[in-house]
Amino acid sequence: MSDHGPRLRIGVPKKGRIAEKVAELLKGCDIRYTKPARLDIATAKNLPIELVFLPAADIAMYVADGCVDLGITGQDIIRETGLPVKEEVTLDIGACRLCVQWPVKNGFSNVKDLLGKRCVTSFPKITKEYFDELAGNAEHGTDIKVLHGSVEASVGMGLAECVVDLVETGDTMRAAGLDVASTIMDSQAVMISNPNSIHQEMIAYLKKRVVGYLTATKFYYMVYNVHKDNIVAAEKVTPGKRSPTVSTLEDPSWKSVSVLVKRSEVQLIMDKLETIGATDILVWDVRNTRGFE
Repeated sequence: MSDHGPRLRIGVPKKGRIAEKVAELLKGCDIRYTKPARLDIATAKNLPIELVFLPAADIAMYVADGCVDLGITGQDIIRETGLPVKEEVTLDIGACRLCVQWPVKNGFSNVKDLLGKRCVTSFPKITKEYFDELAGNAEHGTDIKVLHGSVEASVGMGLAECVVDLVETGDTMRAAGLDVASTIMDSQAVMISNPNSIHQEMIAYLKKRVVGYLTATKFYYMVYNVHKDNIVAAEKVTPGKRSPTVSTLEDPSWKSVSVLVKRSEVQLIMDKLETIGATDILVWDVRNTRGFE
């Protein structure tokens, strides 16, 4: 394991489908940096951190070997490499599925019909494990070919009868005339660490920042007033992370409720609160948080 000095190093994707989201995450965690032109290393201006911009598929190896202390990459890559890294936190970035895909007009009736056929993938280890399990660990002779990029085109070009590849929106898959035959695993970006890093204290510190920022992106802060006779019903609508904060107004018949609500549910929650007589419902963005489990 290499000793790279007092600065903690974080391996981040240099390009690809999650690179922009990772940049937003770093900004939300107040990691300030400027990436020099033509260089793949940037030094943080406000923390003892170096950012190393790497291909996402290589980050797990850099973390496992101790060349970087932390990394952000996909769960699919971690499973494919099988490297001894520690998963610190899931990031809700780059959600996708690793799927077996076959032609829409394929003549197959069951995914087991693909045993012994040709399959193109960028994930040969996972693909072999899948077909081995599908065959009950019996000999099956499936020919797994490895390509990096334009995997979906291989079926139309006659190179394979199926592919194993990531599906996010499915647009690329459908454009190639393919459909999902089976889902092998769900995947998203995760922050991983080297369990032997000398920077464990800094890793824990950054993890708190990441979790705090991610919590802020999932919730709104809501305040409303409700009659005391309806407070039990209101608390059922807005239970909060632990429990709502309830205070009495100058008029003792009324209560003020402060609570975190999920962003994805805020409109429905406001509808329900109005139905039970809540008034003065206000919603604010949450910029950041700490102390949430």
